[in-house]
Amino acid sequence: MKRIGAIAACVLLTAGRAFAAYPEKNINGYIMWGAGGGMDGVSRAITPLAEPHLGKTVVLQNRTGATGAIATTFVVSQPADGYNLLYAAENPAIYRVLDLSPFSFNDLEPIIVPVEGTVVVCVNPDTPYKTLRDLIEAAKSNSKIRMGNSGTGGLPYVAAAMMKTVHGVEFNFIQFDGDGPGATAVMGGHADVMPLALSTSVENIRGGRLRGLAVFRTERVPQLPDVPAITEIYPEYAKFLPWGPFYGVFVKKGTPSDVVAKLTDAFLKASAEPRFEEFVKNFGGIKINLTGEAAKDYLKKFESTASWLIYNAGGAKKSPEEFGIPKP
Repeated sequence: MKRIGAIAACVLLTAGRAFAAYPEKNINGYIMWGAGGGMDGVSRAITPLAEPHLGKTVVLQNRTGATGAIATTFVVSQPADGYNLLYAAENPAIYRVLDLSPFSFNDLEPIIVPVEGTVVVCVNPDTPYKTLRDLIEAAKSNSKIRMGNSGTGGLPYVAAAMMKTVHGVEFNFIQFDGDGPGATAVMGGHADVMPLALSTSVENIRGGRLRGLAVFRTERVPQLPDVPAITEIYPEYAKFLPWGPFYGVFVKKGTPSDVVAKLTDAFLKASAEPRFEEFVKNFGGIKINLTGEAAKDYLKKFESTASWLIYNAGGAKKSPEEFGIPKP
């Protein structure tokens, strides 16, 4: 009996040490997009500020491909132990309807969604479109207006799908490899309009190289106080908002709650650091710092909005109904 008691005490002591020890080793962080992009920037800004609160290094690496599905699939295939973080943008919300991957945010546990981006409808200043209403009215009678696009499911595509749903307008898509080349094309007159991330467009709007017609928000953003919120012009967009790019840190679903809590605490403290505040301001983002159930609700709303807009625009390979995704 004494030996059994001693073994039990040893097991309890070992378990207690394991519980308190996380992380016992360095943590791997996988960024789903390439170097220099928005997700990469947010990841590398917040992670060094979280490391002191974890007591270990987070080894970041860019694992790109398949609109982020490569990194997502890899993290979901690893043990749910908190040693593999996924730095993800909004893309897993639409993997299933685009048939890119069977995985989604349902297979992940949010640690934090610290930053939300904003999409701005931008036009070349030489076009006759001074306001969003000018653009929409012109598009009603002319489907040949050239809109920069980054591919099916990308932010410009979903923004155009929203415009089609609200106004019945269509554009002549010209595809580019992301926001940067698209913005350059609009400035060069090779495209007339493109919904662009605020982080890409803000300095070009301030410099007069682009004209911002509206932001996809219910309120103006401090970086562009003269550009109206889209609901100021068309209140019917409110049902789709909030919508736009976002950047978060995730672990595999099933990770122990104490590990999730330790990571969440570390990244919340990092987000509060003045250095990160300054980064977000310069980046053109909005701090939202969502964790737990608030983050899950946010992800579900985004998935609903984006999935159904893509499906209704004819860009989905599978119906959202197949996955139980409710209509917005």
